[in-house]
Amino acid sequence: MITNSSVERLFWDVDRDSVDVEKHRFYIISRIIDYGNIDDIKWMKNTYTEDEIKEIICKKKGISKKSAYFWMAYYKIPIEEVKCLQESFPKELQLF
Repeated sequence: MITNSSVERLFWDVDRDSVDVEKHRFYIISRIIDYGNIDDIKWMKNTYTEDEIKEIICKKKGISKKSAYFWMAYYKIPIEEVKCLQESFPKELQLF
């Protein structure tokens, strides 16, 4: 359960009482990365380790490019490691 009222506002689409901070960390961190303010980010950094946050930045494909570039620079993550910044399809079609 999220007990921070500032962070709770980010979960308008779910039953906030059913959100578990550990079990749903991927979802929570993703939401804060894209929509959080300074207080939300402070809460995230106090609640989760840097490695947990970086893992989600690298693995989550649904993060906005704007947020991904910010967090990539903040944590000095190479662009090749951030999945949402990778091209989905090859530039040229390969014939069989």
